[in-house]
Amino acid sequence: MKIGISCHPTHGGSGVVATELAMALAKRGHEIHVVSEKRPFRLVEMHNVHFHQVNVTDYPLFKQPPSGLCLANELAEVADEHKLDIIHAHYAIPHAISAMLARDMLCECSSHVRIVTTLHGTDITLVGSDRNFYRICRYAMQKCHGLTTVSKWLAQQTMDTFKLDKTPHVIPNFVDCDRFTPKQRIAYPEDGAFRILHASNFRAVKRVFDVVRVFAEVHKQLPNAKLIMVGDGPDHGRARELAAELGVCDSVEFAGPQLNIEQTYRDSHLCLLLSDYESFGLAALEAMASGTPVVVSKAGGLVEVVDEGQSGFLRPVGDIAAMAEAAVSVLDDRATWQHMSQAAARHAREQFCKDKIIPLYEQFYERVAFKPEQ
Repeated sequence: MKIGISCHPTHGGSGVVATELAMALAKRGHEIHVVSEKRPFRLVEMHNVHFHQVNVTDYPLFKQPPSGLCLANELAEVADEHKLDIIHAHYAIPHAISAMLARDMLCECSSHVRIVTTLHGTDITLVGSDRNFYRICRYAMQKCHGLTTVSKWLAQQTMDTFKLDKTPHVIPNFVDCDRFTPKQRIAYPEDGAFRILHASNFRAVKRVFDVVRVFAEVHKQLPNAKLIMVGDGPDHGRARELAAELGVCDSVEFAGPQLNIEQTYRDSHLCLLLSDYESFGLAALEAMASGTPVVVSKAGGLVEVVDEGQSGFLRPVGDIAAMAEAAVSVLDDRATWQHMSQAAARHAREQFCKDKIIPLYEQFYERVAFKPEQ
């Protein structure tokens, strides 16, 4: 099939999933056209993947650049020139709305293109629930030819918020088990020099301050432990200040965004993801696939990803003491850590490897392609 993929190019989970999906589909013989304002950070040069940059025009007439309209125009040109079968929009706004507008602009010879929208979380919990965007979000979800979410939890949230005519189809996120693998991972440290990882975009929902507080509690019992904070975002500065206030700044490394994060996962003994909620929790999955146990919030789609007591621990949001206790229980016993490391990699491989999930998207595309118009 000829598939267009529209997504954010940033380090967030939706952009990562869209990019990994594009490359996986290309390897399976599909012709893929990625359309975004800049090249997604994980998108590499490969056969069958074509990148189309959206040129956002900044006319003095507009107070804000009309990025959604520019995206629609580029999608229409790509769909018309390359005769796309599917435009897969990752996020309702602006991507699904722009895709629908693009389709309406196409000539009759290209009007067969179908719109698939994948919801990733904040387009429902933040943007879509805002009254200024509610109607247009609901319109995008109702009118696209196929709607998916990345977890059962997000599907239910979508129905609760928007009262759609039909429940979205659930296709979970996936991991490349050839890249995210426990092979050559770091050994258990006899000197207690544990490496604890957190990776996110440092937004408020990620609760990076809780990560620092949990580490400070762990550090009291495991004084040789280190915390590696991967990523960047609005709470970066305050997280640094908090580490200093709690007396652990010398044991906390702010490593910034990392392209080849799979090695970082393998070089870590534990991953913390303590968010208010996650629609899925891709960082936790990538850590598990790399043989790194996790301690995560018992919230959102994370309960569908983590096998409690085997691949990691789920603890109530904001419960610093419980999370720190869980982290120490994983790290402080070699046998426990080795068992959970092996169980984490096995669970990720058995449930979420791309070879299991990508065919689900292919089947969905086929179903949508032959679905009668509404």
